[in-house]
Amino acid sequence: MALTSQELIAQLIFRIVSVITATLILVVGIVIMTGLLVPAYVPANYRIVLGVVMTLYGSYRIVMVWRKQRHAQDLHQ
Repeated sequence: MALTSQELIAQLIFRIVSVITATLILVVGIVIMTGLLVPAYVPANYRIVLGVVMTLYGSYRIVMVWRKQRHAQDLHQ
């Protein structure tokens, strides 16, 4: 079943927003781990754990968007 142009545009916008959001989460995780924007009173262990979790989650989201796009392309071929 062929998709309409509106559906293709909606999927493209969703994919772009998903990648941007995941990338921002990844970058924020890295910034938190480095301690650039975290106040000095935040414990180092908490900062590192939070940074690692956010970095891993951002990476996971990017991989999932990429896999979903690849799966959709395989179905249309």
